[in-house]
Amino acid sequence: MAVSIPPFLQVFEKNNPEFYHATVELRQKVMYEPGALDVKTKLLIAFALDVSKGALDGVRLLAQRARDAGASEAELEEVLMLLYAVGGQQNLSFGAGVLRGE
Repeated sequence: MAVSIPPFLQVFEKNNPEFYHATVELRQKVMYEPGALDVKTKLLIAFALDVSKGALDGVRLLAQRARDAGASEAELEEVLMLLYAVGGQQNLSFGAGVLRGE
């Protein structure tokens, strides 16, 4: 699953191409290629991390990429329930917007 490069990394392409290419390559391998974890699981974990950080753009992006990798709405909901059980209501309320299409 090849994905577009996010703007926060594109900033480095011109001024630090070595860093840019190394980071993009690592990001692609770690997030979007199967290893000990399948890609869907990796994206669900990344989704959970962004929800817990309050990174709304990442939450939206990773929820869609997880869906594209085969995640169901029930799986996204279960991640949110797990975050609630571990982290409290703020995670549940923040992540629930994605399920409502926000």
